[in-house]
Amino acid sequence: MQTNDPLYGIKLAQILTDLQTKHSWKEMGDKLGIKCFLNNPTQKSCLKFLRQTPWARSRVEILYLKTFCSKHPETTKLIRSILATQDKKQQSPVPKEVKKPSVIKSNDGFEWAKINNK
Repeated sequence: MQTNDPLYGIKLAQILTDLQTKHSWKEMGDKLGIKCFLNNPTQKSCLKFLRQTPWARSRVEILYLKTFCSKHPETTKLIRSILATQDKKQQSPVPKEVKKPSVIKSNDGFEWAKINNK
């Protein structure tokens, strides 16, 4: 089975290794605005951060596509889909649950509002 995705079969570790050999950690940090590339970067710490942070991972994937896959016909479509997915996640905030205060009555009739934190 052949796919049109230029990132198909490429692991995040390989993407990071290829980018690090092409650009320095500092250069990647400056270009992408990601601090983990600027403060004592290691492969392991950067991979951990990128796996936990979708917006940073998408920036790294886009830089990889622009650097190594610019001649692939599907690169532009893939970059647009990554950006569209990122925009959708930013536009749909998770509604916060409104906590209703419970009332604590004292002996003299005064009521204290207390927010239940669970």
